[in-house]
Amino acid sequence: MLKKLLFAVAMVVFATAMNAQTVIWEENFDAGTTFPAGWSQQTNASDGGWKIGTNAVLSSSSFPIPNNSSGNIVATNDDACNCNKANDILITPTLDLTAYADSTLFLTYDMFYAKLSYQGIIEGLEIVASVNGGAWTSLKEMRGRTFWVRPSGVDVSAYAGMAEVRFGFKYTDNNGWLYGAAIDNVKLVIADNVVKTNVSGVGISRYLDVVPTYFDYAKFWTGGEMFITGTVSNSGFVPVTSFDLEISNGTNTTTETITVDLPFDEFYEFQVPYTVEAGMNEVVAKALNINGLGDDDDPTDNEDMASVEGVTPVEGRKVVGEEATGTWCQWCPRGAVMMDFMTAEYPNFIGVAVHNGDPMVVGAYDAAVSAQVGGYPGGLMDRAFGDVDPIEFEDYFINRMAQEPVVSINQNVDWDDATRTVTVSSYFKFLQEMNGDFRVAVVFTEDGVTGTAANYAQKNAYSGGGAGPMGGYENLPATIPASQMVYDHVARAIVGGFGGAANSAPPTNPEGTVFSYENTYVVPNAYDVTAMHAITMLINNATGEILNAEQTDVPNVFVGTNNVNDVVSVKMFPNPVVDEATIKLRLAEASDIQVRIVDAYGKVVVDRNYANVSGEQYLPFRVGTLPMGTYMLTVTAKGQSVTKPFVIAR
Repeated sequence: MLKKLLFAVAMVVFATAMNAQTVIWEENFDAGTTFPAGWSQQTNASDGGWKIGTNAVLSSSSFPIPNNSSGNIVATNDDACNCNKANDILITPTLDLTAYADSTLFLTYDMFYAKLSYQGIIEGLEIVASVNGGAWTSLKEMRGRTFWVRPSGVDVSAYAGMAEVRFGFKYTDNNGWLYGAAIDNVKLVIADNVVKTNVSGVGISRYLDVVPTYFDYAKFWTGGEMFITGTVSNSGFVPVTSFDLEISNGTNTTTETITVDLPFDEFYEFQVPYTVEAGMNEVVAKALNINGLGDDDDPTDNEDMASVEGVTPVEGRKVVGEEATGTWCQWCPRGAVMMDFMTAEYPNFIGVAVHNGDPMVVGAYDAAVSAQVGGYPGGLMDRAFGDVDPIEFEDYFINRMAQEPVVSINQNVDWDDATRTVTVSSYFKFLQEMNGDFRVAVVFTEDGVTGTAANYAQKNAYSGGGAGPMGGYENLPATIPASQMVYDHVARAIVGGFGGAANSAPPTNPEGTVFSYENTYVVPNAYDVTAMHAITMLINNATGEILNAEQTDVPNVFVGTNNVNDVVSVKMFPNPVVDEATIKLRLAEASDIQVRIVDAYGKVVVDRNYANVSGEQYLPFRVGTLPMGTYMLTVTAKGQSVTKPFVIAR
């Protein structure tokens, strides 16, 4: 079972404690790894429940606890043990509060707890209290944050003047396999009257309604609608009832008065619409005029900034998103949702669903993609960024679409119904000088794929909504029957291999160089050719990056200006070649030509030049002693090349 951390640990923190508060009692757990005097716990967990140690020692793969201090913390980790943590209570010593009957008291602490869910079950953390050894009373149920909140806290003035008071941190996994919670720097303090707010986590975010959630992007389309998001928190003991929220990008400023009810440790999350301008947008969010009285007592942390670059998509670029998926993968529905979203939203996005461990797998393609992703679902965006979660496809797509392409690609796709053969003739033009090992690969995908076998059923961790909405999958069962599943963008074949066919592109290409490449694929009878697409990709073998791509339906006829056949067309028959073949040339005008044949290792085995060739010509080719294998025939005329693969078979 793949259990992924569902949040990214942020390095955003609250400011440290207020200067004027009076500390009655405190504990930082730094004296050792056993419970300090008077501390205890209640637990049914087989791992011992709450433990003291460093954040590194108490972390696990799906519950990484960020560093809070140079010393120890106390934490309970359900991810590490997957045991019974339905009632883990960390209990303070018994405190005598009789001397503080007229005081306003707060229990404060540093807290790392995200309130996450897994398989439809949500974890919980609450602060509880007990008097004279009696039953526990809930004081506060904690809201999740994906970073250390320091300090967090709760008003415990109701217990001022009492003699035997204990407080507890009660964690529950609700009988599921969840994550955990961590606590540090526990204090009992007499509250001061300092007014203190904090602005943090400001981002310029894109709202995706198919998920739905906000994502911070480094780039977005100029004129596109985003949101300024962030948090205004009350880190003082005086309640915050209002503040002015100011948003400014240095040119335009807006101010809105927000009415709230924020006691200590509560926060307000804001989302303000924002239209992206061209170039770098640096936006500052400020909290001003707290409670209508002006700045708070420490305004240094009352603002935060975020930035986004406004970009315009370039002409002539297509971007390939390869999704690593499988019907067995319970989180992969988010890949399907994002692939459909990207395809509907962006005509320049080319989606390929590379299946693993199910009936739609293409072995070589799957092996190559699975080696480059860290888990499922995973993905590649033009193979230029490493492993990309499909939920982030739009962010990486925007980055890629802002880059000028180095090559343009067009293609003709012919269909022979009698033989079920697809012939793809791909035409390339280098838009700048490009020298190196470039290779052509052609992928075939199919939409609307269904199946009746059990392994066409899709696992679905979003069932029930516990993991949040996901494009409607939250309304479907945990195992969606095969009869209800339709798969799109399914990779059916990759011709030329994942890295492309060797010697399928010229190694030296001045700006304006044009060449073509042709290959064929026989479509199995079980595939619906009317729902298939052909995708030509040019790959830089040195980096693995897809330089550009083109996708068309099968069949497709391209009418454009980059067709090498305007200068020279080439056919070779028969193919495969046993003893002898004929190379048929047709030239638009008289030209000197070069005919070159290269083996699979890049060795030139035939290199011939012909002067002043025109019209239609037939050149004989004898195999001779050449060994069996795959070869490349390249014909060059007027600086433009046509490359066709062929096979010698005896």
